[in-house]
Amino acid sequence: MKKKIHGILNIMMGAFTGVFIGSVLYQYWHFQKYPDLYLMQSAPWYTNLLIKGLFTLVLLTVCLIIKAVLIENIGVIKKSALILGILFLFLTFAGSGYVIANHGQVNAGYAVIPGVWTIICFGYYQSKK
Repeated sequence: MKKKIHGILNIMMGAFTGVFIGSVLYQYWHFQKYPDLYLMQSAPWYTNLLIKGLFTLVLLTVCLIIKAVLIENIGVIKKSALILGILFLFLTFAGSGYVIANHGQVNAGYAVIPGVWTIICFGYYQSKK
């Protein structure tokens, strides 16, 4: 049963990623073909892509956490390190997106500090094998 759940989660994660990539390609093509439509907006043309990307990251993070919870042969501490590593990885990507969206005018610590904790959590997880 758990093998089926893992398979379904893998399919869902692939679908989420594929939909996001298709949306990015279409939005870029549409911007290149009709640039005057995007001049009327107060936000840059890629703002919608940032929101979709963050939503996709949230969905992928939830799927990865469900997959981590279903792993049976590891201890509670090791499983907690894996889940925290996944959460900090999400925060790293979200922080780097925030820094990029603000053209580097905000502190890079929004991405670096969760990145360091990601390395610590995944390092602990790897060292306990």
